[in-house]
Amino acid sequence: MRPLFLATLRNTGFFFSIFTLLIGFSPIVSVHAADPSAAEIEQYVRARIDMGENMGNFFRNRKPPQFGGDGGGPSMEELRKLETEINAFVSDILSKHDLTIEKYQSRSPDVFADQAGVDQFLNAYPDLKKRYEALPQSPTRGGRGH
Repeated sequence: MRPLFLATLRNTGFFFSIFTLLIGFSPIVSVHAADPSAAEIEQYVRARIDMGENMGNFFRNRKPPQFGGDGGGPSMEELRKLETEINAFVSDILSKHDLTIEKYQSRSPDVFADQAGVDQFLNAYPDLKKRYEALPQSPTRGGRGH
């Protein structure tokens, strides 16, 4: 299964795509998904914090994509290269939380929909709550960090 990144990048622009990848937005939502457990909420919140804090480093430490001379965006070759680099970087981060990109994208909407569970977890860990709240707001959902 190919992550949403490239399709999103083609349709909505570069920066929205990066945020989409970070927040785990996916049109794939389980109709009969089970409520997330406390352990699952912890796993996904920690993964989101880790991704959010590290993606800035990813872009600071790499050469920006080259834009076309006609004012257009990067070439498809450049975008594919960027997609591969981002997917490898994000996969590495998620693997530390025993997750894959596909699993994160498909399950995170259900996990973060349990706002009471997320808040309960964050309230128990003020240091994580502060880091979570420092994440960029979602351009699609308006919520902090997701």
